[in-house]
Amino acid sequence: MNTPRGRGCWSARLAAWIGLLGACALAGCTALPRREAPPTLFSTAAPLGFDADVRFLSTDRASVERKSAASLQRLRRSSKDGTVRALVLSGGGAGGAFGAGALIGLSRGGHRPQYDVVTGVSTGALIAPFAFLGSEWDAQLTEAFTSGRGAQMSLRGLTQLPFGARRRSAALRAIVDHYVTRELVRAVAREAAKGRILWVATTDLDKEETVIWDLGVIALYEGEPARKLFRDVLVASASIPGVFSPALIHVQDAGVSYDEMHIDGNASTSLFVAPVAAYFAMLDERSLEGARVYVLINGQIMDAPATTRYQLGPIVSRTFSVALKHLSRAQVVAVNQFAEKYRMSVESTYVPFDYPRYGSADFRASTMRALFDYGVRCAQSGRLWTTLDQTMSSIASATPAFRRATVDQQVECPLRDVQFAVAGAR
Repeated sequence: MNTPRGRGCWSARLAAWIGLLGACALAGCTALPRREAPPTLFSTAAPLGFDADVRFLSTDRASVERKSAASLQRLRRSSKDGTVRALVLSGGGAGGAFGAGALIGLSRGGHRPQYDVVTGVSTGALIAPFAFLGSEWDAQLTEAFTSGRGAQMSLRGLTQLPFGARRRSAALRAIVDHYVTRELVRAVAREAAKGRILWVATTDLDKEETVIWDLGVIALYEGEPARKLFRDVLVASASIPGVFSPALIHVQDAGVSYDEMHIDGNASTSLFVAPVAAYFAMLDERSLEGARVYVLINGQIMDAPATTRYQLGPIVSRTFSVALKHLSRAQVVAVNQFAEKYRMSVESTYVPFDYPRYGSADFRASTMRALFDYGVRCAQSGRLWTTLDQTMSSIASATPAFRRATVDQQVECPLRDVQFAVAGAR
């Protein structure tokens, strides 16, 4: 309520939050030493021991146009039936368990094709190598998202945000290091040599731009340096600001050393099927005709209305939720427009609006196992892929008598009959 008492409560909480951040700074949460960042937007800076072709800025139109023709030819050759298939994996924190389960369910149901292109952001980046390598790696993917190893990365409540970032970052790095083995990197290299593409995104905080890393090219360098850079890029892509510490990546340009600060790719793009520059580049409009795009969003992009408490924590939390959902929806629309331009088909899936509430930074096994099992069930039954229009129709139908399911109930899968949703609402 907007009463003097309510405003006083708001002020007190705001002051407490600011004080908490100040206390963090006094306690030693100060900036760590780092070199300067590269001074130019488009540069030839590259990680030590690697060429500049291991990554590019999403907005680098010249690079996209230069590489596109050769890449598309390789993709056509790598496809088993001549149809290029792309899997687009979004961010979403703990919601990544849904995406991991969906891939396992597709394998079990016999619906999982070879994806010639796999792109990932944040938690989607952690899934991406396993999705790229196929069902032979399902055991590792299952363990990574259901073993409970990530519980120590959990964040409950905003008051924990300033504290424990280093501890949570160490846990994230240890988990990624455990699964990014030399065997995995060699397997990625073998598939990349066939022409397939594995891209993940980070956000360069100094440039304020999306960086797309070609993990296939990195894997082709082989050896421990390639494995470490592969790991570090995945860690950077998943490093949610505030929850985890930023990742510093050492680079060189013309013999000068720099440090780049990279954070969660979700800070600049929630998902991507192609670099931003490709939307404006002069590409052959028939080059991708007939390709199939699968957009797997590891979270909710729609929600039913709910009253927000007039308190700092709920307001900040809801604000972030609004921003992320709108960004995801906008980028799903952009992918659909890109696909329409190049005559590609698009299918997508999301965690439905009536799935029980969960925290995206709640990495406990109980939370992630439920999401994982839900993804398995829907994919195995053939009710995973849907469209944004169908999702919005279901929400519009259910809102008048909306009731969110509990954990004990079976939530309807993303692909659902709209008439059934109307009847259920009544």
